[in-house]
Amino acid sequence: MISEYLVICILTFIALPYAVADSQNIEALSVVEKDITDVFVRADGSDDETIERQVLIRSQLAVDTSSQVDIPYLNNFQTIKVIEAYTITPEGKKIFVGKDAIRTVDGDSSDGKSQFSDVKHRIIIFPNVSPGSKTYYKAVISTSKPLFPGHYFVRYWFGPGTQWQNSEINLSHDPKIPLQVDARGVNGGKIAMGPNGEVRYRFSYQSNGIQLSEPNQIADSDFAPHVYISSFKDQLDMARAYELRAKDKYQVTPEVQKLADQITSGISDPKEQAKALYFWVSKEIRYVAIFLGAGGVVPHSANTIIKNRYGDCKDKTTLLIALLNAKGIAASTAEINLGNSYELPKLAVLGPFNHVITYIPAWDIYVDPTAERAPFGVLPLNEMDKPTVLTGLGKIGRTQKPLADENTVSTNVELIIANDGGIKGQSHTVYSGAEDISARYAYEGADSTYGKHFVRDNLINARLSGTGIYKLSSADDLSIPYSVDTEFDVDPVTNFPGLGAISPPMGLAPAELSKLAYNKPPQRVTKPVVCRSRSVFETLVIRFPDDVKIFMIPEGVLYRQAGIEFSSSYSRHGNEIKIKRKMKVQHPSMICDVQDIENWKRFISILQRDLRGQIFYE
Repeated sequence: MISEYLVICILTFIALPYAVADSQNIEALSVVEKDITDVFVRADGSDDETIERQVLIRSQLAVDTSSQVDIPYLNNFQTIKVIEAYTITPEGKKIFVGKDAIRTVDGDSSDGKSQFSDVKHRIIIFPNVSPGSKTYYKAVISTSKPLFPGHYFVRYWFGPGTQWQNSEINLSHDPKIPLQVDARGVNGGKIAMGPNGEVRYRFSYQSNGIQLSEPNQIADSDFAPHVYISSFKDQLDMARAYELRAKDKYQVTPEVQKLADQITSGISDPKEQAKALYFWVSKEIRYVAIFLGAGGVVPHSANTIIKNRYGDCKDKTTLLIALLNAKGIAASTAEINLGNSYELPKLAVLGPFNHVITYIPAWDIYVDPTAERAPFGVLPLNEMDKPTVLTGLGKIGRTQKPLADENTVSTNVELIIANDGGIKGQSHTVYSGAEDISARYAYEGADSTYGKHFVRDNLINARLSGTGIYKLSSADDLSIPYSVDTEFDVDPVTNFPGLGAISPPMGLAPAELSKLAYNKPPQRVTKPVVCRSRSVFETLVIRFPDDVKIFMIPEGVLYRQAGIEFSSSYSRHGNEIKIKRKMKVQHPSMICDVQDIENWKRFISILQRDLRGQIFYE
């Protein structure tokens, strides 16, 4: 099973390495033969967890990922002891892991990722591992100090990419700590009390095979069998515990008031003040995550952040709230998931929350001060339509759904075809909403010394050859929509002179519709997927040589079905052809089901046919 003991702003979760290989093939490359977890929780929320796992390696492809185990733990809160570990060879011989093969390494991401923590990893390196071998270990993780004093919470879930032959969770706890349990898709429940009055549960799970991951699917944890355990009454109870430890961090101190007044000098409108404060925190506070002690769930004080000029997502949100409060603008921390998880668990466990942003109730908007290139009031796509816990307000919220009219890509392309078929062109593209944010990151470096490589790679992806340049608006100026201009010369894509037909290329322009058309969904989809609502507008003007005769152009298309609208038109004025394409896709939410995918496949076939349309000439 996969358990999580995470801290806010660590943006990845820790998964057992043997699950990685399993998800690559429909036949499991390794099998978890034994997976037993015994947990005893004391009245103060501290606990002892005994883990016993045995894995059968079926294939050489799984040897590398299964020949060692990584057990993470928080150094200031937990200790770990490996009781025993060994390899069982295909012949049945036990080869014990030597002391020098049980290593402790730091969990710092101090390799340029701006993350530093007291997470450590106990690594067990198994000897003589080959197909047919089994690896076994037993370890005890003891937590002396819970992240939230007096509370315990954990979630276990069974990833569908792993074959679980025999998995058990045995929980016992002091009756003085009121634990709640939420189980889904597993066997078992509460059993008889222990000899000392302990409350006890036993759960088991088995699976006969594995399920492959599917492109862009929602997080496995949103639908996988699980056991969640928590001493918090509900999500808002945990929110209160967070706020209790965080609220003094965003007090309006003299330093905070002075800075807020400086940033908003000359600005009287409250919303414009909020925008200025957001921009300042986004740009001036460098993202550095330091998770030491309780730093995983407790931010630094606003004064400390101002002094250091760096912080993680909790810190940047804390400072922004303090600055807003200094101007009389109420705001709250909002816990959120940055991945593909859209489910709010029934019980309060730290996952799936791994990030915090800021909610401003006066205008009912969310802002993320760690998203440095997000305009005020606009969230990146992976933060849209997500459940949130508003710790300062004691409420459950949800970020805005993406609207097709607000998330747009609009491109104009002009092409001039020379007598030899070579094409000289230019384009202008403007982005809005979440598309604007994505583009600011996607084109980073395209107008620098890296530009030649960027041009080459994008021409190759478009199956073109030639040269070109990018001219970009400032990625840091969030007051104006982001735009991309290109100029390019590409080699002939059809024969000139003579009889021929051409599907006009987009050159270096962002060919959003072509990307959609040829990124075909898989034939069989069984899980909900993350989907986008947006609008794309493309206009192409193609000028043919004067001595070329154009005798046929494609017919336009009009398609409207299941929230998808698409139209194309073709017009001719002398030797100039204008093509206009418009697509608008509005889904009810960020989650699309199997029927939505079938609707999308039908549209893709229409789009592909339109893009294959050719202009005939002689």
